[in-house]
Amino acid sequence: MAKRRAAREPASTREAILAAAERIVARGGEDALSIRELCARVGVTAPTVYHHFGDKDGLLAEVVDACFAEFDRALVAGPLPSDPVAGLAWGFDRYVAYGVAHPAHYRLLFARRRKKPTPAAIASYGRLEDAIRAIEAAGRLTLPVPEAAQAAWAALHGVTMLAIAGFVEADSPAARHVRDALLAKLTIPAARPRAATSGGSR
Repeated sequence: MAKRRAAREPASTREAILAAAERIVARGGEDALSIRELCARVGVTAPTVYHHFGDKDGLLAEVVDACFAEFDRALVAGPLPSDPVAGLAWGFDRYVAYGVAHPAHYRLLFARRRKKPTPAAIASYGRLEDAIRAIEAAGRLTLPVPEAAQAAWAALHGVTMLAIAGFVEADSPAARHVRDALLAKLTIPAARPRAATSGGSR
């Protein structure tokens, strides 16, 4: 039993440090993360933090990865429209709403380019590409997948940062116009089924 307790303690200490770091970052952003404050909150010493995460950059990478995982969970929650173009529009709105609801987390994820993307960051962008590929599979994509995915992300990020800064509302006409213009550029309308003719052939 003592062995099981000892095995749990390192994991629980690591999780406690990571959770406290996430709370600090959510409150004040990346620059607010202080190892001294973190140690005081968790009740550990600096060497313990470095033992689990290597250094402050290693800890931040773990925080970023956890934030990306949470970001992705929020984006996929709820019923996804069956139409892939409608699905991209739905995802656009959820993306912007998440950024506005969690501005410190969003800035941490995208304020600067990191030397090495975390696994969750790579998976998150991969899901955007998958959404674009679904449109391509339906025969409705006008651009190559990589180009379309970058364009979509540029529009998403631009609207989200403007909304976070308070220049536009997340559900404003301006945000909807950007979304709709993006979809109009990237996609073509679904083919309408031919109306059945009556009276037979002549």
